[in-house]
Amino acid sequence: MEEQLNPMTFPLNGARLIEASAGTGKTYTIAALYLRLVLGHGNKNGFARPLTPPEILVVTFTNAATEELRERIRSRLTEAAGFFRGTGEADAFLEELKGDYDPGEWPAMAMRLEQAAQWMDESAIHTIHAWCQCMLRQHAFDSLSLFDLELAPNDQDLLEEAACDFWRAGFYPQSVSALSELKAVAKISTPQELLKQVFPIIDAVDCADGSNTVDPFDLLDQRIQSIESARLVWASEFDRAVEQVTKAQADKTLNNNKYRKGSLEKWIVQLDQWVNHGGPLPENQVLEKFSTQGLTAGKSKNNNPPTHPAYDALDVLNEALASKDVKQALIYHAAAQIRKRVAEAKDRLSRMGFNDLLTRLGQALSQSESGGNRLARVIRDQFPVAMIDEFQDTDPVQYSSFAAIYQNRENTGLFMIGDPKQAIYAFRGADIHTYLKAKKDTLGHHYTLGKNYRSTHRMVEGVNQVFGWASHFPDGPFLFKDQIPFDSVKAQGRQEQLMVDDQEVQAMTLWLMEQGEPVNKTGPEGYITRMAQAGAQEIARLISLGRQIPCRAGFAQPGEEMTPLRPSDIAVLVRDGREAAAIQSALTTHGIKSVYLSDKESVFDSPEAQSLLYILQACSDPTNDTLVRTALATQIIDLSFETLDRLEQDELAREAELERFKQFQNIWHYQGVLPMVRALLLEFNVGARMLAGSTGERRLTNVLHLAEIIQVAAADLDGEQGIIRWLAGQIENPKRGGDDQILRLESDQALVRVVTIHKSKGLEYPLVFLPFICSFRKVTARNSSMVKIHDKDGNVRMVVNPGDNELEMADQERLAEDLRILYVALTRACHACWLGMGVIGKVTKKGETTDLHQSGIGYLLKGGEMIPTVELPSVLANLKGDCDTIAVTPLPDLSTGLAVPESESKVLLPARTFNGIIPKNWRISSYSGILTGAAMPETGTDTQVSLKDSAVDSPDSPAQDQLQETAGEENLSLDVTPGARSIHTFARGPEPGTFLHDMLEWAAHTGFDQVAQNTAATRDKVTELCIRRGWDLWSDVLSDWFLELIQTPLPLLDDSMALSDLGPELCKAEMEFLFAAHQVDIHDLDRLVTDAVLPGIVRPVLRQDRVNGMLKGFIDLLFRFDNRYFVLDYKSNYLGENQSAYGQDAMAQAMVEHRYDLQYLLYILALHRLLKARIQDYDYERDVGGAVYLFLRGVNTSGQGIYVDKPPATLINELDNLFKTGNLFQKGGLK
Repeated sequence: MEEQLNPMTFPLNGARLIEASAGTGKTYTIAALYLRLVLGHGNKNGFARPLTPPEILVVTFTNAATEELRERIRSRLTEAAGFFRGTGEADAFLEELKGDYDPGEWPAMAMRLEQAAQWMDESAIHTIHAWCQCMLRQHAFDSLSLFDLELAPNDQDLLEEAACDFWRAGFYPQSVSALSELKAVAKISTPQELLKQVFPIIDAVDCADGSNTVDPFDLLDQRIQSIESARLVWASEFDRAVEQVTKAQADKTLNNNKYRKGSLEKWIVQLDQWVNHGGPLPENQVLEKFSTQGLTAGKSKNNNPPTHPAYDALDVLNEALASKDVKQALIYHAAAQIRKRVAEAKDRLSRMGFNDLLTRLGQALSQSESGGNRLARVIRDQFPVAMIDEFQDTDPVQYSSFAAIYQNRENTGLFMIGDPKQAIYAFRGADIHTYLKAKKDTLGHHYTLGKNYRSTHRMVEGVNQVFGWASHFPDGPFLFKDQIPFDSVKAQGRQEQLMVDDQEVQAMTLWLMEQGEPVNKTGPEGYITRMAQAGAQEIARLISLGRQIPCRAGFAQPGEEMTPLRPSDIAVLVRDGREAAAIQSALTTHGIKSVYLSDKESVFDSPEAQSLLYILQACSDPTNDTLVRTALATQIIDLSFETLDRLEQDELAREAELERFKQFQNIWHYQGVLPMVRALLLEFNVGARMLAGSTGERRLTNVLHLAEIIQVAAADLDGEQGIIRWLAGQIENPKRGGDDQILRLESDQALVRVVTIHKSKGLEYPLVFLPFICSFRKVTARNSSMVKIHDKDGNVRMVVNPGDNELEMADQERLAEDLRILYVALTRACHACWLGMGVIGKVTKKGETTDLHQSGIGYLLKGGEMIPTVELPSVLANLKGDCDTIAVTPLPDLSTGLAVPESESKVLLPARTFNGIIPKNWRISSYSGILTGAAMPETGTDTQVSLKDSAVDSPDSPAQDQLQETAGEENLSLDVTPGARSIHTFARGPEPGTFLHDMLEWAAHTGFDQVAQNTAATRDKVTELCIRRGWDLWSDVLSDWFLELIQTPLPLLDDSMALSDLGPELCKAEMEFLFAAHQVDIHDLDRLVTDAVLPGIVRPVLRQDRVNGMLKGFIDLLFRFDNRYFVLDYKSNYLGENQSAYGQDAMAQAMVEHRYDLQYLLYILALHRLLKARIQDYDYERDVGGAVYLFLRGVNTSGQGIYVDKPPATLINELDNLFKTGNLFQKGGLK
């Protein structure tokens, strides 16, 4: 039994499933639970302790959703913090939450909430793929993963290479006759066709390497032998065998309806070609008709069929062919082999795709009991609570990973939030049966959100009626019986009403196509055309009424002026590009502009992609007259027929065009494909010409989008022909690309939105039109050579060449998803929706069209029973029942009037004048930027050098920071005998320094403690890094040094510890900081540091200058020890040939010589500001440990190579004030 969720009392522990119907405040609920977790609220229903944002895992499925969740939660935390302080307003939830605490606790709770809000940039809110990648990197040892795997958006290049390899290995050794037979049976003649066939099951095939699949080439040999055996029997008795059948047909021994004379003659020709002339095997029907079984089935009543050994031979052949499905075997075998080859290539290239992220983490969690449990435990410790948003879109691999981590574990929480009624992403791998399994696993811990906040009362009532009506069907409204029930939701309601001519518009209007229309107009195309016209006409009417003065269509609230209806308030939801084109064309006839949004349509599937391919071919070979003329005739350049004809006749004009394309080729050579395309667009005035047409924005957007994608891809392709081949491949298989290939929005104007239903999920629109809601695509053998079906236990399997039973099962799953798609579509509307109803499909002998019941809306009408045309009005009346928010009306009469244009009488406001002063010297600087140009003083005077002139002299990454710091140094490699190799004789300079730095950064991310414990894996990693740099002879020396270094005790100010004492939770590598610098005088800064740190030692000075803007940097390591925080920096400086050169005096000299004194004071200042913001009762003396500098070549247990200092609080406060105000404290006050 499902329980209504109360965000105040929801138990924050255990595995729990939350069903959030459309519009019921799912994001609000997630934010509410997040607040409670941060506060540690709930007593017995709370979590064991308060959590921080990095400890609360929130997983969703798109980058946009992660950003929205992060900002919504941040905003909610800030709002709650203000309310706990008494400075803000709140809703009922925050009122009740605050009431659960004593007034004396409110300031502390406010501080905790504010700190969490500030921490949200480091919150664990990720897409599922980003989180898996993070886990594989952070826990590389436990997950048995490499540290630096490249993440590739798709595997197209590897798949094509693997398909070609398989083709060469499998097909080249075959005989010509075998290949001909294979082509006839499998309908595959190229590696590309093979890959297209196997692509859907490459990740679904059960066997790992193909060893368990049937060898298709063995089957092919057996098939050929069976065919030849049957042919030989027929060859010896062909005339006699054919004569008997012909005679039986003539004397009606055979049923003449099954053996018509004309058909029989054609069948005999096929047999003759096969038996006597080396032709192809006849069609299956012919083999059946001339077999003993076929002749027996086709005989007339009370007659005996003719008999002959040749007929018996075809019985044997038919049975052999049925048992030897070569195509199925080939598809499965090729899929397994291609997958194996791709996996090997990825391992070789240290590369993985998005799906690999999921499978590798899943495999790591399911590895040997100890390994998987250890990884699961580490992740649980890192994220005690996980909330999985959009859980209905999860697949079995994802759920098994979360279950392995959290299921049946104490002191953890796994909250799965989703709605099975909105599970519509099967094409992306989502599996509704995974949700049902999770529902079974969490029995007794189910919760629902029962109030809709999106739509009006009337809209909610209409949806409740439609799906509630279907609840009495045996299979329920969603074909899953009681596994996915429909529970009516209540409505919070909206204050505004949609009004047209002072009347409130019905929430749901069912347009009924006229019964009197000729049947041929109610086929799919006629239905789409008619409904597009009706929808466009109604949209035009509403927009026109909204633009009239006074306004006649808009949104009204009691006591307020009506808000006019705008085109952007209207969305037309469609299934695909064909439907989108129909409604956009109809809208254009009424003068209404629209934009199209889809999350499935690829830009490579557009006409512009093919046109651009022709243009690239011409630009790559500008002397080829045919290619150039083809390019000029494309829809992009689109020269008129007159111009093209003139070019055909005028040789000089034709030569001029060839010369122009040579210029384009030069641009391509020297600048790239994108500049070339832009130059071509300008040269032929393509932009202006396209935008003059009704679909110009869409077409121009596609061209520019394609050019950008090709430019990016060109970096990994070999020359012009490589680019052309790649583009041709993308056009051939447009569905394989990533999100970057999805059609872009062509305009941001306030226009009517034409949106695919899949794209609309999660969005809302005031008015929704569903003109083609009766359309469907039945699964048949003609359109589905491969289907995905589930057994009764929910296990999925792919079926190649499905039979009738499999096709029926697949079509039933299609219908179930269509019902969920319908639910998503109807619940997008806030105020009103219009549905186009018409009986479409095949025509019976009685003249009725009978396929509506196979659509989602048709099932809801009569539970899957056939609906004759004459019954449709009464069936719709039954659906409506006594619900007064649903109206069943005839389609409106067609008109061709244009919508009233928008009024242009807008008052142009005068521009404001800016009288402020913009500082010219604002920059983002860094320690390296401040240090640039520093020099040692000469004979009593300072050699002063200016800072960089760039507005940004700060590093963008830790690696860049390291390179800036070592700029000017040279790499120096020494010729060393093997016995003399040590860290002291290791190469010197920026490159070796970066190498040592990277090793320590890797150890920090992995956990110094784990690196020290797993010595074998650590040595392997060091060896791998050495080999990449060409230092493989140094691997043993560096491994020994590295392991010794991280286990060397570091003498801190009053205690000691080793890096190997630090786990990932106690340290943070490469912590970035950024703080304001207000007119900081570099001379004052230099004097302050020189007087306070190692005074009396001469050091380089900096020229008089100012830093105004921001100071940015990266701290090598921030760690916590004994409840104090330290900054640590690694230095690879060479101070001498042995450890004695790394004493305190030598290190002090190096510290000032390189101005590390300034560096660590800036790091301590950054730490000071961070802790002051994060710790409520922060105290510098208690909480800050100091700075540790490790001169890596000299570190030993005697303290050599280890420089430690803690600046006094007064110095840090003075430094803090200098950066805040630009002033130094003086004895007499501020300077």
